[in-house]
Amino acid sequence: MNYLSHYYFDKDENNKYFNVGLILPDLARSHIAKLRINPYKNITFTTKEISSMNDGCNKHFASDRKFHNWMTFVELTNKATDMIRESGDKDINRDYFITHIMVEILLDKILLDKNPSLADDFYAMIDSVEMDWILKFMRYAGLQDDELWKGQHRRFMKASFLKSYTSIENVIAAVEGVCANLGMIELNDEQRNLLIEICETIEPELARSIDALEIQLL
Repeated sequence: MNYLSHYYFDKDENNKYFNVGLILPDLARSHIAKLRINPYKNITFTTKEISSMNDGCNKHFASDRKFHNWMTFVELTNKATDMIRESGDKDINRDYFITHIMVEILLDKILLDKNPSLADDFYAMIDSVEMDWILKFMRYAGLQDDELWKGQHRRFMKASFLKSYTSIENVIAAVEGVCANLGMIELNDEQRNLLIEICETIEPELARSIDALEIQLL
């Protein structure tokens, strides 16, 4: 799942440290490409803040496993991939990866459509967590440069790009951004329009399945 989905489905209204933990695994990759958070299941942390962040991270990994095994996700990702291949376009490389990311970001868009304040709440939650606690936790993941993290974090918060997930065009732009970061080929207008058409095709079924996903994630 993507940022907003993790926050929407799993947040704890009374624990901001748990909530930031929900998105730290993705935030770590976004801020510093080679930085990875691993599940710390067998470690007892002495402070509630660090322990809550760890619980949130573990929930992130558990929810991702459930989501990726969710039949609707598998079916829609396969359907989107088939549509790319049936179009005859052989220049879209790693098409299954692209559709995987596209379905995840499309889910964020659907949730934002239903809950217009979701992105604002998300960024406010992150901003409410003291940076010192985030840095302390990230050092367990191998963070060595606090200033680098803080600089990347300021850019992430200033960009607030999740607020733009209000149209399918912006969903595809976000997919393109992920691909660009991985050095994949840039989409041309025809390919971009193809992905927009695919999103328009699969969005209604994904939107109808939100309640089923909530059950899947229990």
